[in-house]
Amino acid sequence: MAELKNEFAWSKSRDDTLKTCPRQYYYQYYGSWGGWEATAPERIRQLYVLKQLKTRPMWAGERVHSCIERSLNNLRRGIALLSPDKAAEVTLAQMREDYRSSQQGTYWKRPKSCALFEHEYGVPVPREDWQRTAEDVRTCLHTFYTSEVFADLRAVPRDNWLQVEELDKFELDGVRIWAKIDCSHREGAAARIWDWKTGRSLAEASTLQLVCYSLHAHAKWGTAIENVLPAEFYLLVNRIQRYQVKAGDVEDARAYIHASVADMRSLLADVAANEPLAEGAFQKTDDARSCLRCNFIGPCRPDLLPRLRRESPEPETR
Repeated sequence: MAELKNEFAWSKSRDDTLKTCPRQYYYQYYGSWGGWEATAPERIRQLYVLKQLKTRPMWAGERVHSCIERSLNNLRRGIALLSPDKAAEVTLAQMREDYRSSQQGTYWKRPKSCALFEHEYGVPVPREDWQRTAEDVRTCLHTFYTSEVFADLRAVPRDNWLQVEELDKFELDGVRIWAKIDCSHREGAAARIWDWKTGRSLAEASTLQLVCYSLHAHAKWGTAIENVLPAEFYLLVNRIQRYQVKAGDVEDARAYIHASVADMRSLLADVAANEPLAEGAFQKTDDARSCLRCNFIGPCRPDLLPRLRRESPEPETR
């Protein structure tokens, strides 16, 4: 098997990480690289395992997305769907197994198994909060499966489906950009793009993210930017927000991405090889609140672990 190469590609999440903390960025995209190898040095292996950690809301969101993905792919293939109650039952059973596995620290031997931030760092979580997480998953799935959105998706002709939860990339001015769309399909000359949201917040969508979806649709399917129809479905509160990307948004996003890429490349010793500068060149953030939500707080800021366990900050939602 050919050796995997750590190739540079831009994404909004990568940009967000660099803005939050350059040291976290280093750990996420460079320091942990190769940690899946059995022969990886101990520190690289440690960073790789910690990179996989998920908070409760992230874990719940992933399980909701996975359940919906399975249903939509079965729909595309003409396979009979589980009832909403059965789909929720299967998902919650998977989460119970996830919980047990994570609590036992199985992820240190099998890094792709469920690894919960709260278990790794001993963050106290009341039993009722774990139960609320499970109820939120049940609510999200009930909202989706009983919605007009799902009813409309069931009517989409097989040839009109585009992508469901596929990690893909496109090029913008010579730069590879990652994009992952939860669900997309054709509506006449338009491309409908759905983004499932599982958090409680109704935060305004990132224009940058919407433009990336639109540029991806244009590059992948030849859809005109004005014919890309992005929408967010907030499953926990049963709210839909629809958007329209404007021409000016595209130019603003292009300029922003160019600047972001320049910032990232300024931290490379060899741009062509995507070889980073030494770890010390990636400064640590001064914002301790960001540290309290960082997967790498253990090796990076062990002095903050008592505060993390004492304050138990509410994790961010998707």
